[in-house]
Amino acid sequence: MFFVLSKTLAFLLKPIGILFILTLFNLSLKNRTKSKRMTIAFLVILYIFSCPAIINYILKMYEFSNYEIVNSKNYDYGIVLTGGLINESKSLGDNIHLGPQSDRLWQTAELYKAKKITKIIISGGDGFHKIDSLIPTENDKSRDFLIKVGVKPEDILQEKKAINTHENAKFSKQLLPNYNKTVLVITSAFHLKRALACFEKEKLKADWYATSPISRNSYFKLQDLIPSSDTFNDAELISNELVGLVVYKFMGYI
Repeated sequence: MFFVLSKTLAFLLKPIGILFILTLFNLSLKNRTKSKRMTIAFLVILYIFSCPAIINYILKMYEFSNYEIVNSKNYDYGIVLTGGLINESKSLGDNIHLGPQSDRLWQTAELYKAKKITKIIISGGDGFHKIDSLIPTENDKSRDFLIKVGVKPEDILQEKKAINTHENAKFSKQLLPNYNKTVLVITSAFHLKRALACFEKEKLKADWYATSPISRNSYFKLQDLIPSSDTFNDAELISNELVGLVVYKFMGYI
């Protein structure tokens, strides 16, 4: 029930949901003046959510910054959070097709090879029982990928029960032999604020390593004022995180 409610609320409060509601409301209007005003509001909101200059500024303010692996401290455990690491429907048999957030996996492997983390916890389950048992799990395929790029199998632990960020922290903590171990949370730069809040709530002190940055560091250009569909997708991601923070706060997860 929580999963369905949170996803519904996220849709309604995200750019696509807001525009969808405005469109439905506009269709119900019979007054031409009000309808014109609603159309203008629709276009203004659409522009804001798709303007690279505006959304990139918000992303730069919200995302955690990247730092070089060489500057990282050493940790007993690196906890990489699943969610978009693997394209599961295409990764059949021995094939591994990476997903949109696969940078989390690659950076985890790089941290391990640089001896910045000793062991790796892959945290995240499927959320639902799979309809097709032939489709592999993201967690298992992530393990396969890490082994392919040089991580020793005995240095990989799998936490396969979590279906959200709150449970990532809760169940990962249970895998640690004691809570005095040094821990590094590895996830996307836009997701770290919520992830670290969840780990803090579980009283598991952890540092962070940001991956998959969305924001750009380039200087402003006039073309950044031209709406972009890619930017609209970025606005969807950051809106989802902001809604997630509100929902998690309401649920007592952070």
